[in-house]
Order: sequence, then C-alpha cells, then structure tokens
Amino acid sequence: MTVRGMIEMVLSVLGGGVLAALTLAFWPCRRGGPAGPVTGPGPLSTVLLPAAVVAAPPPVPRAESTEGLLVVQLLRDELSPAHYRTAMASLAAREEARNPMRLPGEIGPAAD
Repeated sequence: MTVRGMIEMVLSVLGGGVLAALTLAFWPCRRGGPAGPVTGPGPLSTVLLPAAVVAAPPPVPRAESTEGLLVVQLLRDELSPAHYRTAMASLAAREEARNPMRLPGEIGPAAD
C-alpha cells in the first residue's frame, strides 16, 4: 500500500467518524428532544400518556417514625397537646424497657 493510499484511507475513516458523530449529536433535535417518560417516543405517547396522568399530584410525604407521625398529627390538630405528651411518654417508657440507657455510674471506670 502506498503512502497516498494510506492517507486516503485515514482521511475517509476520519471523515466517516466525524459524519457519524455529527449525525448522532443532532439526531434528537430533529424529533424535538430526547425521548423520555414526559415527552414519550412520538405521537403514540399522546394516546398512552394523557396529560391528566402526567400532571398527577405529588405523593403525600409520610412520617418515617412514630415520633414523626405524632408530630404530624399534632400539627394537623388531629391530636391534642395532652394526648401528644401522653403518647410520647409511653414511647419513651417502651424505649427504656427495650433498650435501657446505662448511666455513667453503671458503666464503670473509664479505661485509661
């Protein structure tokens, strides 16, 4: 293979690579952007994904703990302050019974 043939081959491979890169870079713009759950793949998405489903309200946040649930109920006036204090006291008693906290005098001398 001659030097001229090598140069032609390298230039044709580089030109094909540039053409492929440009095609892939601008291909989604011809269709209005990349396909996704909001836009869908095309006209069929308007039938399969009506606007009412896409505009669904966000999910309601839920409390991750019993204490959080009690706070939410207190803030929504579903629970009176007296009931809140009683419930928190019973939760604290249950926690103390399950996992008692050792006091510094019960732990023993510090290891030096």
